[in-house]
Parts: sequence; C-alpha cells; structure tokens
Amino acid sequence: MLLVLGFAFGWNNSGLTTGNLSNLTSYNLALALTVGGVFAGLLVLGGSMSSSIIGKMVSSSIPFSAVVAGVIVSVSLLIALTLLHLPVSLSNCVVGSFIGAALASHSSVNVEGVVKIVGSWIAAPILCALVTILTYEIVVKFESRAALSTISLANRMLLVISVFYVSFALGANNIGVIVSFARTSSIAGSPFLLELAVFVSTASGMILFGKSIAKVVGDRIVGLGQIKTLSAMLGSAIITTIFTALSVPVSLTQVVIGGMIGAGIAHRPSVVNRKELMNLIGGWAFATMVSVGLGFGLAYLIG
Repeated sequence: MLLVLGFAFGWNNSGLTTGNLSNLTSYNLALALTVGGVFAGLLVLGGSMSSSIIGKMVSSSIPFSAVVAGVIVSVSLLIALTLLHLPVSLSNCVVGSFIGAALASHSSVNVEGVVKIVGSWIAAPILCALVTILTYEIVVKFESRAALSTISLANRMLLVISVFYVSFALGANNIGVIVSFARTSSIAGSPFLLELAVFVSTASGMILFGKSIAKVVGDRIVGLGQIKTLSAMLGSAIITTIFTALSVPVSLTQVVIGGMIGAGIAHRPSVVNRKELMNLIGGWAFATMVSVGLGFGLAYLIG
C-alpha cells in the first residue's frame, strides 16, 4: 500500500517542478531533474521525517490497523484528486486521515504537533512568497549589469539547479514521511531497500502520468518568465529545507504555489489565474476535512 501511495504522490506532485520548467526546457529534462532530486533527498535527509506523523502528531502506539486505514485513505484521496488534475498536498491527506484513524482507535493525538503542522500550511506559503520577492529583487539588480545572452544562460542554469534543489526537498520531506510509516510500524526490512522501492514507485507515477499535472502548474495557475520562475523555485527550496530540518511535514504544493504567487506580484503586471488558485485552495481544505472523516470511519470499521 505504501508503494501505491508513493506512485500516487509522484503522479500528483511532479508538476510542482516539471510544470515550472515546461515553458523553458524539454519536459524530459525537467522530469529527469525531478526524479534525480527526489532520490537524492530521500537518501540524504529522508530519515529526519521518521517520527513526524507517528510519534510527534499521533501516538507511536497507534494500532497497525489504524496505520493501514490512514494510508488507504491517503492513497484514495490522492488518486481521486489527481484524476481531477488537482495538485493536492500529501500532508493534507496524511495528516487528516491519521488524525481520524487515531481518534477512532482511541490513540492519543498531540494537539501541539497538529497545530505546528497546520501552522506550517499557513506560514510556509507566505514566507515563501516573501523570500521569492526578495530573491527576485536581488536577481534583477544583479542581472541589470549583465549582457542579455549572459542573463539568459545564467537563468537557465540556475533554474535547473533550483528545480533539482526543490525536488531534493520534496524527496526528503514528503517521501520521507511515506517511508516513516513502514519504519515506525516495524514492517520494514532493509531501510535502503524500502527507500528504493518507494522511490521507484514514486518515479513511476511521475514518468507515466505526471505530465497532465505539470500543465496545471505551468500554464493554468501562474504564467512566469525565467527570472520569476527562478525566484519562486529558490524561495520554495529554501523554505522547504527549513521545515524539513525541523521535521515538519510541510505542504510542498502550497509552498511552491506560494512562491509562484510571490513571483507573480514581484513586478507588475501580475499574471495569476485566481479561479485556478481558488480551486486549489478549495481542494486542499476539502482533502483535509474529508480525510479526517474517512480515516475515522475506516479505522473504526477495521479496528
């Protein structure tokens, strides 16, 4: 089931990076950078998320049946919303479903841990937008003194690096959360083999079906040029890395889109599709609320 979760996550979230490169380079190159960055992040920092959900948010003694219920609900919601071409957050689905499952199984829920995670969903996009605006101003001032050919080449190279960095954070934070369920439930064999299996399933989702989500992020939400896209990616990578260091399962979907909005308003005119943005916000709220109820119901039935 964790492999299915990884597949659904890769399918849904690859657009966060490939979508931002879709208008600047080939999709295959963007996909290769994303897959490589995710693998590197999972191997290097994935272990820091080992107790971010089970341990810090819900009791480490949560029954195995409740863990199964939480994972099943997370998978189902990710697939359902992905079929609707909505880049939903893994953390929205997982946090809601595990809270519901813990309540149904009479396991304790750490209110402080929940508040910290939900607070990150609010704070991270805002912080990313601010960092993006600052980054944009710095890059513009620096490049105002350079030749156009130099600027274009530098932007493309930095954007490639930034997308790899964001993918690295994605692997460390979000895929690290997926792997943590097996580790904390004592169902893992070799940690490396587990990480490799989850990575392969995630990469498969990205490769086979990620292109449709890339179009949502790259074309339909915010239209950005090279410098703005670079600034948004750098801002997203910085904020996600900070929250990963704090072992907080941040919503990378919200962070990246927060950065894109920040880039969109950094310099007029702003090109933000408000309708698509509101659809995304509604999807995040819907996924969280529904996952609590579904997690509770399923854990109650199989508990």
